[in-house]
Amino acid sequence: MSKGYTYMLSILQFLNTLADFVKVELLCLDSRNAIEDYLNSSLGLSLHKNLEVIQISNRKFGIKSNKLFFRRNFLNYVGKNYEEGLVIYTRDLKQMRIALKNIKKSYPSVRFVLELHQILSQNFCRDGNYHKAKEMQKLEEYVLSNIDDLICITSTLSNEVNKNFPKSTKNQHILPVGFNKDFLKIEHENSKSYDIVYTGSFSSWKGLDTLISALSIIKREYKKDIRAVLIGADKKTRIKYSKIVNSNDLTDNITIKDKIAHKEIFQFISKSKVGVLSNNYQGDAIFFTSPLKLYEYLGAGLKVVVSRLPSIESAIDPSLVYYATPENPDSFAIEIMRALNDSSFKMQKVKDFAKEFTWEKRAQEFLSILS
Repeated sequence: MSKGYTYMLSILQFLNTLADFVKVELLCLDSRNAIEDYLNSSLGLSLHKNLEVIQISNRKFGIKSNKLFFRRNFLNYVGKNYEEGLVIYTRDLKQMRIALKNIKKSYPSVRFVLELHQILSQNFCRDGNYHKAKEMQKLEEYVLSNIDDLICITSTLSNEVNKNFPKSTKNQHILPVGFNKDFLKIEHENSKSYDIVYTGSFSSWKGLDTLISALSIIKREYKKDIRAVLIGADKKTRIKYSKIVNSNDLTDNITIKDKIAHKEIFQFISKSKVGVLSNNYQGDAIFFTSPLKLYEYLGAGLKVVVSRLPSIESAIDPSLVYYATPENPDSFAIEIMRALNDSSFKMQKVKDFAKEFTWEKRAQEFLSILS
């Protein structure tokens, strides 16, 4: 858990909210204190009393091995603590395979639920790693055809699963990611410090080069001195994107900030007019992404300019956002200007839409799937 910030952000918020309704045990390498510290420092949340953190060791005799020790200790724990109505829920294909092969026959009443965010075999194919793709496809085929329920975060991902894995479970459910309901409470400042806000990863597929080029076009052709803040850089990406900003003569227009605690994002959204997601035609973005920050932006009542990708378009009506063509700075420049100048924008409309995608709503929907 602690090795993946994005995983921590979504999984822990969801499980902590799910614990409002049912008892949840989180089996992981991390200690309860580590999980508590993360929730408090990053999200400003307390660990729910019904969310029990079970630290599973992956070490013995000074040797670390998830395959040997975590697997054995995980299975031992389930065997000792089995009870009727147990649901094993994970986003990890390898952990699910272990559970299916070692638990399903011994405990036939256990329900196995996988949440899928991507088809990894397709990703390996795109990267040219065909040997790894073949191995992953075999794993995906086994897991998807033996689980009881499959949660897909987008309808386009569900369609890809049906196309590529015809023997997959018929119990498929579409359940987008959720967001912290506190975004709904953000009070916007009358005097905005920023025209544009972006929060999240600075990975290449996030399209920040496209966004920066669009802001350059706005400055040159629309004669508007845009003010933007891009949040989430690390040392390497800060250097990379600072060079792009400098080469576009935008040093006075764009502020790049390092990754901050998620709870600190509120202050930047309250000072901004438009949230932007400029994902490229690359990686998981096309069919698989359900961006957490998209729902956060909408929940906060921001105008949102977003890449027109099948994964996003299948979930968000055009009346709620300003769609731009991915990897096209001119299109983003047009839509950003349209958003900034849109006096007919209805903030309450986008907030009302977003209310249906809080972690609370997701937890309730998830439990309705299991009932």
